[in-house]
Amino acid sequence: MIGDPIPNQRQQVLDQLSASIDQFFACGGKPTELPGPSFEPRPTRPIAADAVVEECGPPKTGSRAEIDLIRNLAKTHTFTEAVEASGIERARLLRLSKAHLITFLVSSTERRARAATKKKRDEQRAKHGEQVKALAGTGTTRNQVVQKLGISYGYLVRLINDQGIDFPLRGKLK
Repeated sequence: MIGDPIPNQRQQVLDQLSASIDQFFACGGKPTELPGPSFEPRPTRPIAADAVVEECGPPKTGSRAEIDLIRNLAKTHTFTEAVEASGIERARLLRLSKAHLITFLVSSTERRARAATKKKRDEQRAKHGEQVKALAGTGTTRNQVVQKLGISYGYLVRLINDQGIDFPLRGKLK
């Protein structure tokens, strides 16, 4: 048992198959040839009249017609109005207008909002400038000023350079 060779199962199946083939031919069987595959195209299905949809939305993305549409809208519309009129996504319209240097009209509301923001930013900058001038001569370091005012170091350096404040890089050495 332990030293006996293991019978090859594959060889047993092949022997059995060969025996059945020989028996088939011995009994008078004849081989038949089956036809091979042939190509037949699929039949076409008729298209219903209501299945055809006409394109009536915005032109194809990236097409010349889309760029021309945006240019024409920019002459008479603000950006928000152009988004609504064209049906193009806001982000895509912004990307295309920047890429092709297209500028839209500015509405009076946007103009007022920009002016108010600019005024507020200038007031904040002046206030920070005064605070930096006051702290410059007290011996505090730039890092301490940044932490007290809650601003970034780069913004502090811009304030110092723009307003000509004499603020040493280091505090007084002991």
